[in-house]
Amino acid sequence: MVCSAAGLLAADQSWTAEDTWLLVVVGVSIAVVVLLISWARIHPFLALTVSALTVSLLAGESAQKAIVSFTTGLGRITGSVGVLIILGAVLGRMLADSGGIEQVVGTLTRVVRPERLPWALTLVAALIGLPMFFEVGFVMLMPLVLQLARQTNYPVLRAGMPVVAGLATVHALVPPHPGPLIAIQAVHAPVGLTMLYGLLVAVPCAIVSGPLFTAYIWPRVPAHVPDSATAAFTTGPHGDGAAGHGTGRGSASGPASGADDAGPAVPRRLPSLAVTVGTILLPIVLMTLKAVYDSMPKSQGTLYTVVEFLGTPMIALLVTVFVSLFTFGYSLGFSRRHVQASLARSFAPVAGVIVIVGAGGGYSQALQDTGVDRAVTLAAGHLHISLLLLAWLIAALMRTIVGSGTIATITAAGIVGPLSHGLAPAEASLLALALGSGAAFAGHVNDAAFWMAKEYFGTSIGGTLRTWTVSHTLLSLTSLGCLLLLDIVV
Repeated sequence: MVCSAAGLLAADQSWTAEDTWLLVVVGVSIAVVVLLISWARIHPFLALTVSALTVSLLAGESAQKAIVSFTTGLGRITGSVGVLIILGAVLGRMLADSGGIEQVVGTLTRVVRPERLPWALTLVAALIGLPMFFEVGFVMLMPLVLQLARQTNYPVLRAGMPVVAGLATVHALVPPHPGPLIAIQAVHAPVGLTMLYGLLVAVPCAIVSGPLFTAYIWPRVPAHVPDSATAAFTTGPHGDGAAGHGTGRGSASGPASGADDAGPAVPRRLPSLAVTVGTILLPIVLMTLKAVYDSMPKSQGTLYTVVEFLGTPMIALLVTVFVSLFTFGYSLGFSRRHVQASLARSFAPVAGVIVIVGAGGGYSQALQDTGVDRAVTLAAGHLHISLLLLAWLIAALMRTIVGSGTIATITAAGIVGPLSHGLAPAEASLLALALGSGAAFAGHVNDAAFWMAKEYFGTSIGGTLRTWTVSHTLLSLTSLGCLLLLDIVV
């Protein structure tokens, strides 16, 4: 069981005036992040940078040490997490340009009865969302949902909300998404074991916030497919709009062309369903094998060495990227020039995510170097709640205030991470998932994706709150319940 916050206290520790001031410093740093992002509309990288320096300076550190703390943390997190984000983006880009998304969606919608379609779409979204950021997967799948709704007269919410649930669930709980990776790094949890627990928890979460919630809400909220959206979202070579894949914050429409200068052309044939699913699941399989081997008595044979190497997250994703060059590229008729164009288009969309994650690492390092962890530990001890619940509460509070799940995870991980020393691997994994679970909470008008959903589904602000916001809240609460149950068992 993840230890309680009170259990972290040493017998000879007592509250001091310095601890009070350090808690004030934490509050001020959070306020700086919130004000700069939400009110001043400053980019999160700059907001987190200023907040990290604020922590160090207010805690009495010299300016030089404040800078060293920030740059050290930035380099550490970028080197460990940034590479995985880049490789995941490359894999997602190859999947999209190959037509693999259309293959998966098309196959399931052909063989599944209409009444079972929400279940199938939840599965499709979760599967496709494994190697993709939420916004990217959302922008890529929504055109297919809109076409399905218009061509078959299928209710748009009944098709769209399961997609939201599937994408959001894996984004919050399953590595190699940025949130879980940041949390894993902060609490020193094993990636493979966290992924296994994340997949286990993701199943009931996706069911509750997907088909079950969809069945209740779609008849109760007016929604329609906007005519302008249908035209705009079907301009790309696969009907996905070429310019909207970067961050999902702008228009999903854009120029699309098969010319070499414009990006990869339409492949001569789509990848088969088996090849598509196999490529997507390859890194999951490799990391799972490593987790299984790690749980077994150590052996030093050649097979063990190979599995340990291939199951390392960076190697698993790197191997999969090279496999995807053939399964999603050359085997479909792409030329080397077209494959190179796909690869080149992979990096720009994730640049913003990487710099935010890096700044978050600097903020976390500043909290650790100033001794804030001791003050937070002492304060948390007086609350008499488990560390897992404390992590969820802090992440949920930050998500509600700031709107960004990534920023919520970064901030909460910086506060809770120092408290995780000495936890068993299973406990650390559950703590990491609690951070991701809390960061999925609410999602309302200060979340850019909230407005994307409003436009795609043609709902009012109130209707979007009743659908998008409630769906994310159900996901967060269901995952918290599952984690608390697992906490009792493991």
